[in-house]
Amino acid sequence: MALRILLILIIGQLVTACEMAPIKDENGLVKLHEVQKRADEAYWKEEWEAAEQDYQYLANALPDDAEPRFRLGNVYARTDRLDAAVKAYHEALAIDNTNSKIWHNLGIVQLRQASNTFREMLVYTDPSDPLNLRARDMLDTITRAMASRFGVNVTE
Repeated sequence: MALRILLILIIGQLVTACEMAPIKDENGLVKLHEVQKRADEAYWKEEWEAAEQDYQYLANALPDDAEPRFRLGNVYARTDRLDAAVKAYHEALAIDNTNSKIWHNLGIVQLRQASNTFREMLVYTDPSDPLNLRARDMLDTITRAMASRFGVNVTE
């Protein structure tokens, strides 16, 4: 047991040591454009952990910029953390409520959440319940709409 705890502590320290540090100039100031570039590169390579870390840094450093929050929402959506995606999209919309990509992706993620809810309902409820049939219809409708018209991906 003690060995297991020691191993967990060592791994935690290694992970912390390996975290990506902000890029600083010769005066010690963070080069946000370099962090943005690194975040975007990680995003396009689907290196979600690195992208998340850098976009989170940018979101904190740039409180009036919706883009890092939008990208965080996309990272969360692509890693099936739908509640976190919704939260990030809402934060982005609080800054820029005219951005159609944010609204679109929020809607797609909410459809995924609804689909998950109906799928779960079918597992736990009586198949003879009239609402069970309605849930099957809703799940089928959402699934077909997302597959045929929208795809299942969020926009970049």
